Amino acid sequence: MDLRSTRVSMRPWQHHDEAQADAWPPYHDPFEPLWNLSRQSSSWPGGFEFGSRRTWAVETQDGKLAGRISLREVDERRGSARLGITFGAPYVGKGLGSEALELFIDYFFEDLGFAVMVLDVAGPNRRAIRSYERLGFVYVGNDWRCVGNSFDRRLLDQPQYSHVQRFFRQGPRCFEVQFFEMELQQQGWLRRSR
Repeated sequence: MDLRSTRVSMRPWQHHDEAQADAWPPYHDPFEPLWNLSRQSSSWPGGFEFGSRRTWAVETQDGKLAGRISLREVDERRGSARLGITFGAPYVGKGLGSEALELFIDYFFEDLGFAVMVLDVAGPNRRAIRSYERLGFVYVGNDWRCVGNSFDRRLLDQPQYSHVQRFFRQGPRCFEVQFFEMELQQQGWLRRSR
């Protein structure tokens, strides 16, 4: 598998990629700790999904590791998998993630033969949501997740964050953030990309 577009290429993730990803500088987005909160599931006795994961590295034209795209909760029978995408802070906001994702979605549906790609995204992650919407993902549900101690909820009192306050609430056990479940059907993608 060798996927290439104008500015990125993709290949299977290798062990040495972990060290490069660990060397990415930290994000300066105060909401970043929320992006990867675990999703609860009723299909696992302990409440969380486990399963195989397939991962690909995203590189820039000059061979620098920019991000990773992964599939988890792969259901061969249903023809579905859950998308995960992470980009290093220096590569965010440049359109590389959208470009890589578009390349990967073609591969996912046409070469791997899946029927549906699903994902979950934090409501305050507006940049990611806009990208998913542009690619044709549609909303199919939502849930609320405990934010934990890594998020300073006092941020929501600042005027520049008033636009994301609606994605937070005090739940019965903890302070929560809203996540959206989105999906992209193969038929819709193939119609759109032709």
